Amino acid sequence: MTYLMRKDHAQAESKFKKLREIAYEITMEDFPEVQVSGVSYLDALEADRWKESSREQGRPQRSSWQWSKEYPHYLTRPNRFEITVRRGGILGGICLGQLSKHGQNLRLNLIESTPLRPTPLGLRALPIISYTAAVFADIVGAKELWVIDPLPALEGLYCSEGFGSREYYHGKRVGQRRIL
Repeated sequence: MTYLMRKDHAQAESKFKKLREIAYEITMEDFPEVQVSGVSYLDALEADRWKESSREQGRPQRSSWQWSKEYPHYLTRPNRFEITVRRGGILGGICLGQLSKHGQNLRLNLIESTPLRPTPLGLRALPIISYTAAVFADIVGAKELWVIDPLPALEGLYCSEGFGSREYYHGKRVGQRRIL
């Protein structure tokens, strides 16, 4: 997917791509059994196919969004955070987010692990994604990570990764915050 960019947008895109790649490299040093990279349209389509799997193959809850419809929106945001986590070539987790306007917060807007069981990552999709997000946030100088609109049933899981209880993000949306 390509589009024309202004010169300053192209420079920002290049800068943030390099910073994301540094975060991926650090993550793969600390989690050598996984492959971490950005999100492609094919990755988004693969994650969308998780909805087609039968409930007997894995957990019943699936995301309410379509990755392939959300992907183009995030592609236009140079300050985005994007990650896919694979093990043995199998997609185990995916996330799209972006920095806040002033760069103080990194929002993880869309996050999902494969519902298929057994999962290639075990129960490590969230720890790996949140680790990479924290590394990226540290590189760009963000002070907080936010998981936006988390499922209430997953509050304890996010808390186990250092996020606080559910609260309002800028008075509009519910999120869970992790101060870095």
